Amino acid sequence: MRVSTPAPGTPAPFPEAQLTPVPQLALRTRAAIVLFVAALFLPSVYFIGPVVLSPALLYLALAFLPLLAFWLMGHAGPRLATDMLVLAFAGWAFLTRFVQLDVAAALEPAGVVLLQTAGAYIAGRVLAQNAAATRLVFATAITGVALMLPFLLWESVTGAKPLLDVAALFGKTLLPTQMDPRWGFQRAQGVFEHPILLGMFVATLVSAATFMFHGRRGRMMRWLAAPAVVLSAMTSLSTGALLSMNIQFGLMLWNAVLRHVKKRWAILIWLVIALYVTADLLSDRTPFHLFVDYATFSAQSSYNRILIWQYGSAAVMDSPLLGHVTDDWDRPAFMHASMDNFWLVIAYRYGLPGFALLAAAFILTIWRIAHHPDADEQGRDMRRAVIFSLVATMIAAVSVHLWNNSYIWLMFMLGAVAWMTRTDAGIAECPSGSPADQQPTESRHARLRRLGF
Repeated sequence: MRVSTPAPGTPAPFPEAQLTPVPQLALRTRAAIVLFVAALFLPSVYFIGPVVLSPALLYLALAFLPLLAFWLMGHAGPRLATDMLVLAFAGWAFLTRFVQLDVAAALEPAGVVLLQTAGAYIAGRVLAQNAAATRLVFATAITGVALMLPFLLWESVTGAKPLLDVAALFGKTLLPTQMDPRWGFQRAQGVFEHPILLGMFVATLVSAATFMFHGRRGRMMRWLAAPAVVLSAMTSLSTGALLSMNIQFGLMLWNAVLRHVKKRWAILIWLVIALYVTADLLSDRTPFHLFVDYATFSAQSSYNRILIWQYGSAAVMDSPLLGHVTDDWDRPAFMHASMDNFWLVIAYRYGLPGFALLAAAFILTIWRIAHHPDADEQGRDMRRAVIFSLVATMIAAVSVHLWNNSYIWLMFMLGAVAWMTRTDAGIAECPSGSPADQQPTESRHARLRRLGF
């Protein structure tokens, strides 16, 4: 029986058969993702000699070499410019510890920064290589936050630490952090070392819960999970968390109001620049002072962050290349030792080269995702969620510091969305026939795009 072939330009009889199937995640990949994200919610600590390991850090210590081997063998796709920047930062941070400290004293801090940075990023790159894997990453984190919410509300009202108390029954755990109440509520820390870390971790999930999921699951995320995420972040009463969420809400509102304006993001960037220049010209304070003043809870908190910037930036310039050996930076005696500015801490510890490498990795990721030619609406929503979360986190990190599991999550998230920067646009396809018969047609710009720039 002869079946006629459809003429060129004529749709096939069964067009649904030609749709690209949604990639299915292997069971071991799903298990590895869920296990890693779940480890971030475990407040237990383990002592191996003088080294203190959290479950997430122990996971990275065991999996680092296999995951790095997978990446080197190309199992995570082509190597990206972001890969090189993150690994360069991790290598630079690792090197500076050995340059400035004795070998025995440098082993632990150098190994920890290598695992937390390169280990977490490579784990994200290898385990999440498509939309299905990235959605699983964020869905698992959102589920963990939703399950934690009742305990956070109880902690916020009573000041008790139920999650830490339960974990303490099974071994050593994180120490409870007691802080002054804000707005009449206690500051919840959940399973993290500090309320700031809880708030910043949860705040990264706001845009994901709003945009990243579609269909019945998407409606559940938007109407149930998203409010749970917002409420969980609010229990921390952290300046950084509230600032991050407000930035994401502002970006969502801007996108919704100007959804029919093609250049809406260029307009927003120029508007921010104009506001900055106007504030600089008309106010007797710098735009940074104004930003800190309105973004913090109290005048005391605002004044402290301004002092942190003044004395911290001066300390950075005392050793701008290699950074400093210790976190005991020069400051007035009445100031606390905590340097509540993630980017300033990076510059202080690892010098301006370290700061430039890490900041460039985030900026390049955002730039490449924003310029990805994605015609699919679900793909565009997913990219918006990632961009909004990364932009808000980068800005909010000016007012808080990130360490341990919150920092590990940030680097893992950066690796888990890096596949979105990949595009084959501009790369010449090899038609059928002998490769020797084909002439290279790839332009210089296409080669740069292939490398991730």
